[in-house]
Amino acid sequence: MEPIHEDITTDGPICVPGEANPRAVLAVLIVGTVMAPLDSSIVNIALPAIAAQFGERLTSVGWVTTAYLLTIASLLLSMGRLGDVWGLRRLYVAGLSVFALGSLASALAPSLTLLISARVLQAIGASMIFAAGPALVVKTFPPSRRGWALGYISLAVSLGLTMGPALGGLLIGTFGWPSIFVINLPLSVGAALVAWRLLPDECPEAEPFDLVGAVLAGAALLVLLVGLERAGGSGLLAPGVFVSMAIAGALGAAFLWHERRTATPMVDLDLFRSRTFATGLAAATLAYLALLAVTFTLPFFLLRVRGIDPRLAGALLTAAPIAMALVAPAAGRFSDRHGSRGLATAGVALLAVGLFGASFLSPSTPIGAVPLALFVIGAGMAAFQTPNTAAVLRATPRDRAGVGSALVAQARNVGMALGIGLAAALVSARMGGGGLPSGEGAVSPVVAAAFTDGMATVLKVGAGIALGAALLSWFGRAPDSVEDEGANS
Repeated sequence: MEPIHEDITTDGPICVPGEANPRAVLAVLIVGTVMAPLDSSIVNIALPAIAAQFGERLTSVGWVTTAYLLTIASLLLSMGRLGDVWGLRRLYVAGLSVFALGSLASALAPSLTLLISARVLQAIGASMIFAAGPALVVKTFPPSRRGWALGYISLAVSLGLTMGPALGGLLIGTFGWPSIFVINLPLSVGAALVAWRLLPDECPEAEPFDLVGAVLAGAALLVLLVGLERAGGSGLLAPGVFVSMAIAGALGAAFLWHERRTATPMVDLDLFRSRTFATGLAAATLAYLALLAVTFTLPFFLLRVRGIDPRLAGALLTAAPIAMALVAPAAGRFSDRHGSRGLATAGVALLAVGLFGASFLSPSTPIGAVPLALFVIGAGMAAFQTPNTAAVLRATPRDRAGVGSALVAQARNVGMALGIGLAAALVSARMGGGGLPSGEGAVSPVVAAAFTDGMATVLKVGAGIALGAALLSWFGRAPDSVEDEGANS
């Protein structure tokens, strides 16, 4: 039986000293929310240029992306709880400011090591933004409008993830790879100034911050994702991967033991008694794992296998953001009126269809097939993400909105990291343990065929994972759940 959180989530006073304009709050949240995921995807299309400039192989340059994702994933829970304790407005503004500093440092980095370090700083800011955004929606909007607002937040996340290669291709082809970081500066600084004026202030909790829990959770996730990253180079069955999984498991067990015994836990484990909450997070992790199968591999397919110009590649990759822009707001309105279960299931099933179709791309496929497959993928992901996020946050008590928001973002980032690790491992295995050579431009036909074969395997596996998420969305949540019935209450 589901614990009834709806009354806690939707009723009770919001500790805000003044009136907040909901639409203005949503606008400033969208700006920050689109930038943080954008910088997890925009770098992928820049990796060949970065590798060429610093004279490194793509396996080493991949840490520019991996370090960003690992840092976010290891800090999200801590930042979510910090938002509940310190205040969500302060956390959001601080995140934008740190993100701006990291972007500037990335653009000016003279070496690969310093670029990776700057990306870690950037990711610290992004983790604050991710944790605060949806929680501020919960605090600002009534239940009858929350799905609509979350639709635009989901749209911002999806656009950031999928428009990165398109925007990156345009910027890199015109100004060079540092421009993908420079573009963040005016947006993040301006958003921070506006956010401080517009976002609702709160009365922070008197409870202390669970530092021990934060360290254990962050360490467990970091070790887990480092192990998965190593799988991309050494294979899923390598001994080092098993060691990492064992250490991560031990740290995770220690975290659970501590959280059950502390008076002020970082994560209220009773949240997971809600089937909607637990299955929603699990389905989101699987969906983003599947999505990264195409987000990670397709830019390399277009640039190195097809050998097309980065600007044309970027234009082709805009199909997914366009689909998301069309679907996400409508999905949010639908979930407000009719609940989340059916739409979320249909969306992730459509994602599976798109991934399976993309698995048949080859060096001789008409180029128009690429945006067609991406449009289906983008529409499916948008139809899933918005109602699923709304359902999870409806099942979260208001005083734990920061943690609930962080867990939604955590599911996304863990799924992305898993997707990159799995995609890299499968492609490497299909290419005989190697990878694409460093440099720019088209590779040899033999290498192109090997990479295409590996990409097809990755996309078919991703389609299967997306189908698993669809089954979880349908069977994991009862049709008459409190969250779905209360969507319009």
